[in-house]
Amino acid sequence: MSFNQIVWKMVMADYKKYIFYYLCNSLAVMLFFLFSTLFFNENIVDVKGTESIEYVLAVPGIALIVFTLFFISHAHRIFIKHRNSEFGLFMTLGMTNRDVSKLLIIENGIIGSISLVTGIVAGSLFSRLFFYLLTSSVGINSASYHLNIEMFLYTTMIFLVVFAVAVGRTLFLIFNQQIVLTLKSDRVSEAIKIKSPLLGKLGIVIIFLSVFGLYFTYTGPSGGDYLVIWTMTTWMGLYVSLNQFTSYFIDFIKKNRDYYYKRMLSLSSLDYKFKQLTSTLMLVTVMIMVTILYSTIILFTYIETAKQVMKENPYDIAFLQTDNKNNLTEEELYSILNQTENPIQNHVTLPVYSYFQQESYSGWTHVYHLMSADEFNIWTPDQIKIDHKEFIYYINQQSENNENDYALNFTVPNVAGEEEYTHRKTLVERNFNNVVNEFILINDVEMNLLKNKLDGFESTIHLINVANWEETGEVVGELQVRFTAFNEKTPPIIDEDVEGISEKDLFRIVSKVEGYNRNKTTNGTLIFVTTFLSVLFFFGSFVLLYLNLFSNIDNERVKFKKLNRIGVTTIELKRMISNELTPIFFAPTIIGTFLAFLFIIAMSTDIGGVVQNPNVLFYFLVVSGIYLVIQIGFYLYARKKMFLYLISRS
Repeated sequence: MSFNQIVWKMVMADYKKYIFYYLCNSLAVMLFFLFSTLFFNENIVDVKGTESIEYVLAVPGIALIVFTLFFISHAHRIFIKHRNSEFGLFMTLGMTNRDVSKLLIIENGIIGSISLVTGIVAGSLFSRLFFYLLTSSVGINSASYHLNIEMFLYTTMIFLVVFAVAVGRTLFLIFNQQIVLTLKSDRVSEAIKIKSPLLGKLGIVIIFLSVFGLYFTYTGPSGGDYLVIWTMTTWMGLYVSLNQFTSYFIDFIKKNRDYYYKRMLSLSSLDYKFKQLTSTLMLVTVMIMVTILYSTIILFTYIETAKQVMKENPYDIAFLQTDNKNNLTEEELYSILNQTENPIQNHVTLPVYSYFQQESYSGWTHVYHLMSADEFNIWTPDQIKIDHKEFIYYINQQSENNENDYALNFTVPNVAGEEEYTHRKTLVERNFNNVVNEFILINDVEMNLLKNKLDGFESTIHLINVANWEETGEVVGELQVRFTAFNEKTPPIIDEDVEGISEKDLFRIVSKVEGYNRNKTTNGTLIFVTTFLSVLFFFGSFVLLYLNLFSNIDNERVKFKKLNRIGVTTIELKRMISNELTPIFFAPTIIGTFLAFLFIIAMSTDIGGVVQNPNVLFYFLVVSGIYLVIQIGFYLYARKKMFLYLISRS
């Protein structure tokens, strides 16, 4: 009988295991190809105002690769676990290790090739729908769907590398394991070498010390590096605590002997399963933690950024105008902005005087904008009076810190050297868009004197409100085109060798719709991709648990059948199954959610803490609540299947 005939007969005899193994690999290929159609789409990366979506998608892409690695490896390990006894039988009949390896390579090569082809075909069919849902939900209308060689190449390479590592590990074990152990592999229980409640306590201590470390170091200049370090140590403590959790729990339960002896069988079985499934529970817990943490952060960023756009842009459209920059007549300006269906409702102009001055201590060139106190009093309800040789430093932003923290040394050139002005006070408040971030407020007399002394230019800030800012996308774009065409015909105000100042930034249009679209495309894309990965991780975590729990279903059925024969009733068997499944399903959920909560508290120090940002806790509760509901559904389904296999068929 040839190798091909042996492979075919084994497939026909146990086709369900082969089909399930094939579907797992094909599903992993399809999901990664779906993501690659987004990641390698050049139109999305080049969309104007997206702030490098390619970078935004990098972290989810890495997470997906890690998930694919563990998912395929677990599926292969479970598949091979049931094949080891067959390989041992072949060896006793005269096959060499080389023959078994050849057999393994042939069948895995066939399964891998078919999985790769069908996964890419399915991904190609569903990718257009996936791409349409993304672009329509985040408003990237200029992006078009297409396929390129990178999508196929990277999907193929990553799958082949992961698949080859899984198969290579199996080949290594076959060459280094005794025939007797290979033959009995599906009937030998895994030895649990360490049972130490002390290690369980140590793991918990490591977790909390890591979170405390993150809390006190995340706001520093190396916060990102510390995040990686403390995350790794947290996961190390998590592995130790998960492995020894039941030992610690049982040691605690033993203090109540009556309670312990009534549940000794279930607790012993649970202790064995926890240690046997430590790697799986660790992976599922990390997936839950990362998903909830990442989803909460992205949801908070998306919603709060949208609110912040409204706060930072009190006016719908704002820009700076000079005689030879952004200089359209009022008639030309209104012909663009004052639409019949969306008319201008308010138009404010603020005259300022701007000039450039190099800082003596740093060498950087700074642009100063001078505004008279009278103009400021007309424009705002604040009524200020400024004396001779005094100035008020006005900062156009939300006031979060003490105004005394802001200071400025303002000097102007004079014939006899530099003439210094006294800093009277600082005003910090947001009154208009960030066309100009800061002003020097002086009285009218000083304003006229400085205009004659300084080599600057007079400019006007235009602040415009329309009936509906959401409909200003096209008119803002048209206005920008007109400004660009006009500015190209006029001499530059800023020399090319002036470092730190860009004429394009100085005369840009700042609008609500621009900030809204930027948030929608960048953070909206993250929301969609995070949702996609969350669904993937929800499903993947369930499949990993399901595969591991049902991989030994035949042995479990024999065990429960024997228990039934010695008098354990069906109701008691169901209670035992529920008692084992409940902690296995919900311990990773509870622990992962709790770790995500601790990390959110620690990382929130970078934005002022959860006390100043209570909404982050609300979004956390929403995300974790959704996850818990889905996990309950998975648990009920798995328990029903377990009842069916272990009791109804026993």
